[in-house]
Amino acid sequence: MEDELEFLLRRKALELARRELFKRPECPKGVVHVDRAEFEELLRRCDVVLADFWAEWCGPCRAVEPFVEEIARKYTPRIAVVKVNVDENGDLAFEHGVMSIPTLILFHRGEEYRRFVGFYPGLMRELETAIRSLL
Repeated sequence: MEDELEFLLRRKALELARRELFKRPECPKGVVHVDRAEFEELLRRCDVVLADFWAEWCGPCRAVEPFVEEIARKYTPRIAVVKVNVDENGDLAFEHGVMSIPTLILFHRGEEYRRFVGFYPGLMRELETAIRSLL
């Protein structure tokens, strides 16, 4: 009986240790405005990141904003949803080939998976389909 109990305790301890070892850190909840360092950290830490490259003066960017917020509401903290202001982080936008805004880039394990440029009918459906394919 004692051997059986000891075996069960060891097995449970191993299971808990394994779960802790392979546990992925959660991504932040909600939409996060980021600079370069925060952006790079989230790309490393989170399997899936949706980046919204935008500017305050951009009308279509404001039209996309409710979609980005809805994605964040539905999918964070399983994914990270970030906003990158191109006026403040032009080098980051340039590095990712952002030529017009709004541009939404979906990253998977640090690599670009899919890009959405502009505001158009069906954008939300396309975003959700792409995100679900990665979860």
